[in-house]
Amino acid sequence: MSVASPSPSSYRAPAVIDFQPEWSGKGATEARLEALREHSVVIIDDFVDSEWIPILRKAGRRVTEACRPETGYSVIDSSKGYVHRTEQDEPWAIRGIIHPAFNEPSFAEFHGSDEMLEFVAGWCNGLQPEDLTLSTILLWCNNRKHEHKLGWHRDTTWWGTGDSRNSQAGRPDGPEAYSEEAERAVWEKIQERNNKQVDERNGVGIFLALVDDECHEIVEGSHSRWRTPFEHDVLLPKRMKDAGVPYTPSWDGESPLPGQTAVRLKAGQALIRIGTNIHTGHTVTDRERNSLAIGWSKWSGPFEGEPKVADGRWAWQHDPAVREALPHEWMKTAWDRWAETEQLGDTLEDRYATWDIKNIKSGQVLGWRGELEKQAAAAGEAWEEFQKVEE
Repeated sequence: MSVASPSPSSYRAPAVIDFQPEWSGKGATEARLEALREHSVVIIDDFVDSEWIPILRKAGRRVTEACRPETGYSVIDSSKGYVHRTEQDEPWAIRGIIHPAFNEPSFAEFHGSDEMLEFVAGWCNGLQPEDLTLSTILLWCNNRKHEHKLGWHRDTTWWGTGDSRNSQAGRPDGPEAYSEEAERAVWEKIQERNNKQVDERNGVGIFLALVDDECHEIVEGSHSRWRTPFEHDVLLPKRMKDAGVPYTPSWDGESPLPGQTAVRLKAGQALIRIGTNIHTGHTVTDRERNSLAIGWSKWSGPFEGEPKVADGRWAWQHDPAVREALPHEWMKTAWDRWAETEQLGDTLEDRYATWDIKNIKSGQVLGWRGELEKQAAAAGEAWEEFQKVEE
């Protein structure tokens, strides 16, 4: 069964996926799971009539406006979170919305609400609050001033060893990590994870549309098949091309990809996806984006390893103020389980987005407001990348 249909001429993608009647219901129905297996995405209607939608919509709009660059930190101290910004410094994704500095408690309240828990239990084989560890929550937005699009990508490391790495680490691998042999070995691991996501369902994340949303685009079916030479050209970093990794020049950088399909959500509908598909996000000025990425994961038991340095994108979440602001004791336990697996890094890059680092170097003591931030603010542009506190 194919659910993609031709796109209206007003939209840029050549095809769209809309909600299908057979996807109605609650929990992990066979029709929903089959859509995930086949398309890598399914649209669910569990929250369409939720009283939370207008509450969260208004909160999302307030947060987006408060994070505009001309506002600075005067309304929200967004350095307490992590805001992804365009070349014009406008926000396109906002992490930290459950931090009390954002002054929007409805996000955490919904995260721990009976309605969300009922959905998680229905999707994840009866998973209960006492089984959970803290997972993702962020706001997707757009600034209504500039068109913005991400590069086509997979939400996984598809090269080298396939191991995940912190965002601040970049892509340090050499050309050998991008050989076809290495890539095919990682592809086998990717397929195993895809199957577990559908069959075992030890957690779930959704993109919950608070307004109508057509910003998420996928290459349908790319989660379950080896990439084409064309797609290799799309995905391979330019620095690896320049380093001599073999590829077939195929794409002009602008034209639609074969199979490119937009996912069209109505307010209250939510997208569940397999993020190892080839996908992108694309916002335009005449359509608002206001969607939550939110979910929970199953706790795997007491942690016995060495805590790793936290990814800079969620270093903010280590703030004990986040734990104390969570509305339920079981959510605080879920925070404890997550926090013990990581430790806060000791450089600006380990803690902040580029915009915040720029403002710290301009002399503002922001974020954690510790010795690192004080020394960096005093040093200004002389503070080097990944520099640590001088004792």
